[in-house]
Amino acid sequence: MLAASFTFLTPQAAVLAVLAVLPPAAFAIGARRADAVRQILRLPPAPPRRRYGRVAALAGIVLLLTLAAMQPAIRTNSALRSRTDAQLFVVLDTSRSMAAAPSPSGLTRLARAERLASDLGAQLGDLPVGVATFTDRVLPDLFPTADRAAFDSVVSGVRVEDPPPQQANTVATTFDALTSLATNGFFPDNVQKRVVVVLTDGESVPFDPSAVAASLAHHGVRLKVIRIGSGRDRVWTPSGKPEARYRPDPAGARFDVARLESALGNPAGQSASAFIRSAVGSGPSASVGVRPHTATLAPVPAVLALVLLIVVFGSPRTAAATVPAPIRQTGPRGQAREEPDTRTGRRRAAASRRGRRSLH
Repeated sequence: MLAASFTFLTPQAAVLAVLAVLPPAAFAIGARRADAVRQILRLPPAPPRRRYGRVAALAGIVLLLTLAAMQPAIRTNSALRSRTDAQLFVVLDTSRSMAAAPSPSGLTRLARAERLASDLGAQLGDLPVGVATFTDRVLPDLFPTADRAAFDSVVSGVRVEDPPPQQANTVATTFDALTSLATNGFFPDNVQKRVVVVLTDGESVPFDPSAVAASLAHHGVRLKVIRIGSGRDRVWTPSGKPEARYRPDPAGARFDVARLESALGNPAGQSASAFIRSAVGSGPSASVGVRPHTATLAPVPAVLALVLLIVVFGSPRTAAATVPAPIRQTGPRGQAREEPDTRTGRRRAAASRRGRRSLH
């Protein structure tokens, strides 16, 4: 079911419409002065169509820009559907090492993990996705939902060591903590396909990969570990220097992740999206709400205002029409010549007539 409505995102901008009276007022004042000058010079009056047309065009441009500032938009609501047989948790490692980056201005490991999590969420259709954080314990931040806006909002709010690990160690992460995903009520009993993707740098204290894999498999949880980071990453101080107490261990991290992936029975090199698709497959879904969409129409009146401005004031024909027509005068020998319609032109014409009288 699709419902649509028209609205203005910033209706208070309508007060700008009062500026539309300025062009007519300015042109009225200018027209009075121009008419007075034309009477003095004995020129015919300006065509009213051209005068009033430009005034209307200026007022229309102001009104169109006001409409654009009000941001007209169309809001639609579509059915929000959610898989009823499958759920996914994206678990983000928030240990201190996830603050490491290749340079003081580079993206941290956590920022890269958040970007990857958001990209995954956008590819999963109606699959409910939740968020959890992970150090020496796993804590839920958002239980699985089909609302991608809520998912993205929670992912973007994840911070390093928030909450902090229970124990203060140089390496706080332990993969043993992942067993709580199967035993601590992360998934409802009626969900048969339970999937977890862990985004981590892989730096962990010693753990038993076989025990972790067996515990998860016993409760029907499929788990995939995605390693983020490299040996060039450092935790940088505000002054731009690397912290002395942190040293990356890329070889150890790769080894630990490979051991856990092997124990889980995951194919080597499989991407997170491919793993999720193979784990959840297809299944039934149900409507759980509505998904709002807003499409702004503000560019339309803005472009129309620009086009009107170019057509009315930017064409060479219009510009030429504003140049006063020259006055033809007769020279001493009867030659026709042109003088601009100015005070200087009248003086030259008068001097020419005096010269002719003196010759006769």
